[in-house]
Amino acid sequence: ILAGCKGIQFVSVTFCGKMPESWTALGDDGNNWANLPVETAKAMAADLGTAIRKGYVENVWISFEPWGEDYMLTADFENGWAALLYNAIDESAAALYVPRPDGAEDAPVSIGGQTPVPKMCAADDLDQAAEALVCFLETGQFHPEMQWAVLEGNDLPWTET
Repeated sequence: ILAGCKGIQFVSVTFCGKMPESWTALGDDGNNWANLPVETAKAMAADLGTAIRKGYVENVWISFEPWGEDYMLTADFENGWAALLYNAIDESAAALYVPRPDGAEDAPVSIGGQTPVPKMCAADDLDQAAEALVCFLETGQFHPEMQWAVLEGNDLPWTET
């Protein structure tokens, strides 16, 4: 598990389509994910993956902290693209890395609706985004077969210093 954390504690998802029935059980209180029975969490993770693949998710917030603060992986979806960003307070940040010839150009998705993301740090494959997020939910780890751009410090992984 990243940063010596104990596991995923808090999850928040904004669905832009119909919310999967399994997700109605998730409250917005602290430790909402950690308090779920294991089988319920597995079913919800699978349903989230399906919703992402169908384009029914606007954003996801997954955190190792009880109230979703500090150590977190966020995902924003727009125009068939996904921007995934892991933030470990001011220690480091990581973004899904997808090498491509036009990688320096802005992707048609932004973080939080305002921070531009280069195409090299965004996915135009919603299957890939779903796999990355479900893996993180289930293991607290980045998907082992995907590349991540990592920067130590409190800047964005694609920012030149």
